[in-house]
Amino acid sequence: MKKIIIILPKKNFRDLEYIVPKAFFEKNNCQTETFSEKKISIGRFGYETNNQILSENILVKNFDGIFFPGGLGSLDLIKNQIVKNLVQEFFEQNKIIGAICAAPRLLLSWGILNNKKCTGHNWDQNFDFLCKKNNAFFEKNANVVIDDNIITANGPEAAEEFAINFLKLLNK
Repeated sequence: MKKIIIILPKKNFRDLEYIVPKAFFEKNNCQTETFSEKKISIGRFGYETNNQILSENILVKNFDGIFFPGGLGSLDLIKNQIVKNLVQEFFEQNKIIGAICAAPRLLLSWGILNNKKCTGHNWDQNFDFLCKKNNAFFEKNANVVIDDNIITANGPEAAEEFAINFLKLLNK
């Protein structure tokens, strides 16, 4: 059974971008574990979920992929060293890394998307600039972009397509 770690901020994650992929993963016999800085995360529209607490003791070897739902709250994780180190370890071990909406900005800032194609939500018309600044290639018209083991999506409307493609990557 494949295992996926989902990382949430304390608040303001995009509810649908968490609920839909998680449901797809579990329907397809993947085990999911959700981690955050707090025991309960609350989405932008009020969805609450119980989490395990982030710590340096999370073993990457126990997981096949990592996933970041979007929403503006996801940007609160940008300075979280535990999360940054965790993603770096997933990257170094060539495991699946996924992010939707605002969350690809985390991957950009941590250097994970360097020389990679990606997409993300461009609500502030700044995503293209961030990609250029971080040597990434913004695929403006794509809902979902896969480059090697990294998958990004542009927003909630792409949640299902994202989940399906994440699963395909996991099962390669």
